[in-house]
Amino acid sequence: MRRLSVLSCLLLLGLVGCDFFVPNTPVTPTNTGDNIYVGNGNNTYLAGFGVSSSGALSVLSGSPYNNGVAAQSVTVTPANTFLYAGTTAGIYGYAINSNGSISIVNSGTAVAQDMVATQMQVDSTGNYLLASGIGTAVQAQAIGIYQINTTTGLLTALIGSPLALYTGSATSPTVVTPTGLLITPNNSYVYISLSTLGVQVLTLGTGGALSTGAAPTLLAPLSTSTSPADYGLASDPKTAFLFLAEINTGLREFSIGANGALSEVSGSPYAVGTGPTGVILDPTGTYVYVANKGSNNISAFTLTATSGKLTAISGSPFASGGQLPIAMINDNSKAFLAVINSGANGSSGNSDLQLFKFDTTTAGKLDAVSTATTGTDPTNPQSVAATH
Repeated sequence: MRRLSVLSCLLLLGLVGCDFFVPNTPVTPTNTGDNIYVGNGNNTYLAGFGVSSSGALSVLSGSPYNNGVAAQSVTVTPANTFLYAGTTAGIYGYAINSNGSISIVNSGTAVAQDMVATQMQVDSTGNYLLASGIGTAVQAQAIGIYQINTTTGLLTALIGSPLALYTGSATSPTVVTPTGLLITPNNSYVYISLSTLGVQVLTLGTGGALSTGAAPTLLAPLSTSTSPADYGLASDPKTAFLFLAEINTGLREFSIGANGALSEVSGSPYAVGTGPTGVILDPTGTYVYVANKGSNNISAFTLTATSGKLTAISGSPFASGGQLPIAMINDNSKAFLAVINSGANGSSGNSDLQLFKFDTTTAGKLDAVSTATTGTDPTNPQSVAATH
């Protein structure tokens, strides 16, 4: 099994023969609260909510929390002990208290300042944080890899981090903001959406290198669409398929092969709403949901695990509960799905945060349960994370 734990030597391009290996042992959460956290783009606050067994949303103690600078990305460690917020001033860390409230660590100073992290994810062991965005030293797309101190929440950048990502032609580089990041459930591959440049494929190996190389493995946007751009990424629990929300194309689906190689599945791309941006599977890997930013709704499909075939769910697409939905998250109980709407919400029927439950009659159908505002509108939520 390929592991993120060897990244400290893998990032040295061409270096092989790393002599250590940490087994793939997913973390069992030590903090069991069911909480959702939202980073606002129009102010400097993080909003936190508790989720009841019925799906009611309650504001966590002290929320909203003033981060001092707007959060472009947020993520929670598998043990539910720390939350990280990526901003233009670096990455900030928070301890998650037993009641779900958060307390800033490192005396309020950023725990990493070499990346403007627009996408972040912690690996399943809880030991490493990956952050794609713009490297502050190079002012171009890069990926930062940090070891997490699981006691203090502080981050240590590994040797060679941040690692430069694909910029297109070497003579005329294109700087883009990474729009999606996914560590596959088996911790073997990393996929990074680079908007109009496509999706970069990185393989994690115990004796090879995590490297862009002279000819990086890249999945280009579908050339038959008009001005395609790649955004949200998701995978099924078995890491058999990759799902990609591609603006002006639809939902693309790929089978995942050796070294993370991608082969488009028959029937892909699938038609969805306007401006597909976010994509997620339900916790069982049975249903696929796409947040359509341009049409304010969510397309839903049933996944056939053997073939990868997608079948539209009756009633799809479902209203997102607000304007400009961009991202979704499953809650800790696995009974609910939350979507953030990034537009000018706040009026009746237009919520920053919309919580859905899975219908008990029509498989995969989404039923609206509760809503919440994340501050004084317009808050323009940009990122969402939840306890595991």
